[in-house]
Amino acid sequence: MNPSSLVVRLAAALLVLVLWSSATYQVSETEQVIITQFGEPKGSPVADPGLHFKLPFIQTANFFEKRFLEWDGSPNQMPTKDKRFIWVDMYARWRITDPLKFFQRLRDERGAQSRLDDILDGETRNAVASFDLIELVRSTNRPAESVPIETEEERVVLEEIAKGRRAIASGILEAARARTLDLGIEVLDIRLKRINYVDEVEKD
Repeated sequence: MNPSSLVVRLAAALLVLVLWSSATYQVSETEQVIITQFGEPKGSPVADPGLHFKLPFIQTANFFEKRFLEWDGSPNQMPTKDKRFIWVDMYARWRITDPLKFFQRLRDERGAQSRLDDILDGETRNAVASFDLIELVRSTNRPAESVPIETEEERVVLEEIAKGRRAIASGILEAARARTLDLGIEVLDIRLKRINYVDEVEKD
């Protein structure tokens, strides 16, 4: 075989490899794909695992998670209904339910995280401003107890609450879900991880 013939064959093999690589994509069980052509979505979302085909060079496979994703908010200082300022630290889980709508409205996970920052922080701030401090730090009306308890007089009974921390978190979740319906995502749960008092509250 002469050198020129070998070069031609190697070039042909390389071209076939490049074409195959550009025309195929692999979808795992944890992924879903939107195919775009010149930046615009083409066809339905691809969620079936396995090897799939697209037009080489002019179409792009955009991969999105099927699994649950985390949103971890930054602690924010917020006023309660009774004018106490507290630091609220939140955590949420969410998932992509409609990858096409998700791509059209948010583009990628970074865009989703930014939108969730606005929605979850805003709804949390609204909720905190609607309740007194005691409603945010307690979840039940179970009496608090000093340790150790020697007599009944040592039992500390706190002011009763109407809703409590868990119910308020559920209200934030419901409001957030309503605002994300058209974004192709679903907020699965919300946790108020930590509530810290600012110095003025701690001194009261």
